[in-house]
Amino acid sequence: MAKKEKSTKSEDKNAAPVGGKMAALLEQETYQPRKLVKGEVIEGTVVAKFPDQILIDVGAKAEGLITGKEMDAEKQMASQIKVGDKIPVYVIQTEGEGGQAILSLKKAGGERKWKVASDAIESGKPVEVVGIESNRGGLIVEFDNLRGFVPASHLISSPRDCIGKKLKVVVIEADKRLNRLVFSEKEAATPAELKEKLSLPFKEGETLEGSVSRVLPFGIVVSLPEENEGMVHISEISWEKVYDISSMFKIGDNVKVKVASIEPTTGKVNLSLKQLKEDPWKKLEEKYQVGASIKRPVSRITKYGIFLQLEPAIEGLVHSSKIPYGKEFKEGEELQATVDIFDPVERKVALRLAEQKEEKSTKKKVKK
Repeated sequence: MAKKEKSTKSEDKNAAPVGGKMAALLEQETYQPRKLVKGEVIEGTVVAKFPDQILIDVGAKAEGLITGKEMDAEKQMASQIKVGDKIPVYVIQTEGEGGQAILSLKKAGGERKWKVASDAIESGKPVEVVGIESNRGGLIVEFDNLRGFVPASHLISSPRDCIGKKLKVVVIEADKRLNRLVFSEKEAATPAELKEKLSLPFKEGETLEGSVSRVLPFGIVVSLPEENEGMVHISEISWEKVYDISSMFKIGDNVKVKVASIEPTTGKVNLSLKQLKEDPWKKLEEKYQVGASIKRPVSRITKYGIFLQLEPAIEGLVHSSKIPYGKEFKEGEELQATVDIFDPVERKVALRLAEQKEEKSTKKKVKK
């Protein structure tokens, strides 16, 4: 017995005090209650719902409370809330009489609406908007008391026909900071719906007159009849190489374009300027047959060779591998060359330098 008591005393001597154990446990505890700030909007989880109040877990010491007064002010919103929902709430008081934070649905309503819009982008699910006002660029709409915009290129029908009507759309951009909310009706429609609803006052192959509404690095956007728009890609501006679109066009310029194609699933209109002019390659195959001898000026000098200007819209390349080492040229200098390849399908002309006449005559004199 004595030994047993001694052992027990030894254990008691080495044991940490009760208070020390509690402190150690508290140090190990990773959870820290959230400190609420009056006026902030935070997200909480609905843990209980009663006729006169809703309890929200906001990560604080105690649940937050939405009172009956707040619920009356936002009846529709409150009726849709259910236990387990994550909702944004506005902190009216960090701690009420019962130690619970007093929260507001109404003041956080705007945040909730933007969250719904953001969530809709991730899910890709269609939402409903109402057309309010049309303008040259598209349709202004209302979404849950937020104003948004459907660009004309994302509408199936004319913006004017959508005023006062409900539209099924998808959210393609939601930025609360910039107050920017953008929708697309076309992306919300099925291929069958697009085919049925898409009605354009023109067809593929038609020639139209319009005006330049935007100048972009990769092309120009042209306003077309009945508030439609089309894009002329940089590759469809000219048969010649285009380097700087901004030097060729400005907003408001009147242009004549050909409807190159209309994408069936999106209604996107692709236009062309160069298709209204004759393709210079078609009539030159006879002129530049393989083996033909030509004399043309140097139009460009690059690391991989020199280009000779054959026609206003056509250049031929003398590759660097076919240029004598150390030989230098300057732009505008006329050179004799022979056609190695003329491919109108690939738009490719390969040349090789011919022996220059001056060099040939010099050699003859040396022999004599």
